[in-house]
Amino acid sequence: MADPKKPDRKVPSNPYVTGPTRILDASSSGPSARGGGEAPRPGVRPELVTDGMKAHRREIEKRKRQASIEKMHLEIQTADERKSIWKWTFRVVLVLLIFFAYRKMQDAYGNQWPMWETWIVLAIVLFVGIGWLLWYLNKTEL
Repeated sequence: MADPKKPDRKVPSNPYVTGPTRILDASSSGPSARGGGEAPRPGVRPELVTDGMKAHRREIEKRKRQASIEKMHLEIQTADERKSIWKWTFRVVLVLLIFFAYRKMQDAYGNQWPMWETWIVLAIVLFVGIGWLLWYLNKTEL
């Protein structure tokens, strides 16, 4: 049987390449096209790792954990502050809205409000008060 003829070796474009090269198609994808199909380099052999190296690694990991915990606490604190700001903003807007609605009614009717609108305002105040009371008693923070 005749041996198949091997293709001639091409001269690499980089003169510093000393080993065999692999030509990759730009159209192909996957680990072989990206060069990831080969085994990763082995890590440091365990018998060469000293106790000092291990202690240094533990110290680095401890610093990383402390930094991540500190970052998490800062994020929680920022979220709580933002939540508090929104609560107070909502309260101020609500009080201003109630005040301006009252002023509009006073300007329109003076001290002689129509009976129907008086009952509506009293009903709204009553239901809001009951709703707030139920909400406050059901809070988990009590």
